[in-house]
Amino acid sequence: MPSVSPALALRLEGGLFQPEICDSLWAQVPERLRLVCFDRETTGGDSAFSWHQGFRRLDLRRLPEPMQRELAWCIWRAIEQGAPIHHAYGNLVRRLAYALDDESAAGERAAISLMDRSLEGWERELRKGALRRGLRPGGLRPASWALRSCYRLLHLAYDPREWWEHEVWDRRLDPRIPLREHEPSAKPSINFLALEQDWLRCGLRWHAKVGLETGLLRWSTVAERLTGLKHFSRFLAARGVDHPALTDTAPELRVLSLDFLGYLRMLRAATGRNRGRPLSHSHLVHVMGHVEQFYAFMADYRHEAAERLGDHRWRLLGDEHARLWRLGERPQNPRTLPEGAYIDDSAMTQIMGSVHLLGDPPSEGGLGDEQAMRLLMLLALTGRRVSELCLLDHECLLPLEGLPGAADGDGAVAKLRYQQTKIAGAPDTILVDRDVVALVRAQQGWALDQLESGAQGRRPRPRYLFLGLARNRHGQRPYSPATLNSKLRWLSDRVEARDGQGRSVSLADTRRFRHTKATSLLNAGVPLHVVQRYLGHLSPAMTMHYAQTLQATHEREFLRFKKITADGRELELDPRDLYELLELDKRADRVLPNGLCLLPPRESCDRGNACLTCDKFATDRSYLDEHTQQLSLLDSLIERRREAFKAKTGREMDERNVWLEQRREEQRALQRIIGTLGQPELDAENGQAIRGAGVRARTEPDA
Repeated sequence: MPSVSPALALRLEGGLFQPEICDSLWAQVPERLRLVCFDRETTGGDSAFSWHQGFRRLDLRRLPEPMQRELAWCIWRAIEQGAPIHHAYGNLVRRLAYALDDESAAGERAAISLMDRSLEGWERELRKGALRRGLRPGGLRPASWALRSCYRLLHLAYDPREWWEHEVWDRRLDPRIPLREHEPSAKPSINFLALEQDWLRCGLRWHAKVGLETGLLRWSTVAERLTGLKHFSRFLAARGVDHPALTDTAPELRVLSLDFLGYLRMLRAATGRNRGRPLSHSHLVHVMGHVEQFYAFMADYRHEAAERLGDHRWRLLGDEHARLWRLGERPQNPRTLPEGAYIDDSAMTQIMGSVHLLGDPPSEGGLGDEQAMRLLMLLALTGRRVSELCLLDHECLLPLEGLPGAADGDGAVAKLRYQQTKIAGAPDTILVDRDVVALVRAQQGWALDQLESGAQGRRPRPRYLFLGLARNRHGQRPYSPATLNSKLRWLSDRVEARDGQGRSVSLADTRRFRHTKATSLLNAGVPLHVVQRYLGHLSPAMTMHYAQTLQATHEREFLRFKKITADGRELELDPRDLYELLELDKRADRVLPNGLCLLPPRESCDRGNACLTCDKFATDRSYLDEHTQQLSLLDSLIERRREAFKAKTGREMDERNVWLEQRREEQRALQRIIGTLGQPELDAENGQAIRGAGVRARTEPDA
């Protein structure tokens, strides 16, 4: 369970104890855990209790009855969440007893509940009791951790306010918070006390509450919105602004908005690899976007906000608050891939050759984390996002019944279902081969072996394929992406992989594996719409973001072959000029299954599929196999149609038949093209050619 921040500790006041709530908490505790003394015998050997030589018993009998019931309820909640009960709880009970004994000896009224004092007050009393008895200061840390964990749980239970009115939200402790079925594990708690203005904290909490309940916002978006508004809160405090409407007039609001933009440009990053540098353009765009979206929502719901929050000042918001910045004022954030986003074969070979170090035991120089090893291998094989792999269900493989090639060891044999947490409505399955299936099966077996049997001797079934490493006895929490990143940084420093140009390849940026997979698919000639489906994108524009890395490959392969027209003549246009005209890195729609369309970008085609009879059609030797196959299919089609015509009419199809005339023209065009492309002078130098979208990639060099 998480600790409580110092700012929150000062605000959590005591005096919240209510006997009826305490009784209701006690009623929630299962009969087997309604105990005042926990040991091996009374708990029936429950593996949730980490008994050892120094921790044999957890005796609550020295505490008042309400406090006994509260701690028993906290122990049950911890067990339900998969956390172990260890010596920290025993340490806490002893030190609470010391504090209560000292109060009684001094003639003071002793507390009967943990809610009788603030968290800060209890920590002060525990320190006093330790000093009176000469106990070492370091021994207070476990007790303080257990106190904070229990206090946070009890404060949520005793606080009569609605869940969204709390200053700190923790999705692991408060089941009332509306969440998606699968929520990424980053940012388990959100502390609204980071905002200095009370009205801003209340407004953001209500905005987040409505957004989570309606599906407008996600938990991760709420955390990011709070981060963006932190900068705005500091700016308002520095300017002395303490009003939801910010200014009295619209012109003054425009000036304040522009001043905030200047304030952001002057800021320097306080942490991370860009520490001391100005905020990046993407960071500026995100901060401005979150501030503007918050105010757009509050302006639209200003009357409801004023009524719900009890602050009439929200009604003063107007339409000008819904658009704080104009076009051109927001910093540009071009969507370009960073240099080195693609991991070439040289670097990938080094990485995959060292991946075993993650799973090797520490005695052999490894990290002993088999899950991190398999996650890295799945990253490279599938190109999925880290959050999607960490949130995989334990049973994430779907069978492929009747799929051609399913029995082939090199083909797809199953579907992998992942959690699409980023793009609503996007695909959530991909085809995978036997290597991926073997990794998933190995991880399933490992996960089942890690789970311990419960008090009734039943082993819980894990929810996720990759399991969190701490306080996860039931397998209900996923492996943390932050944990994986730390392991990959270790491997990156250990291996020091370098690409073909000698540049260091860091594994901490896991997006590189996604870029690499997408680029490899496009380089292999996989159709754009198939790559789009595989990556889980909703539009080709999102997928073409990855195709920017292919410009050099496009140009090199394009210039390898001479271009000819539909009638077999060499194209009278410089190949480089032709490449620039087509803009292949941007105009993938000009690449046809059997050639290229030279129609100017501003003109539209009105010929349908009659490319072989069009003077805007060009092709080269890289499409020779397609032309040969197309001619064979066309010959078969003509023969079938002529036979069907004769069977129906009793006579041969006349060569002047409109349909046959068009097919004959296409037939002659294909024969001219094949004949020209087969000439020795058009042979290309050896090397693998790159196909356009919509065709099968060549894997053999051209002869």
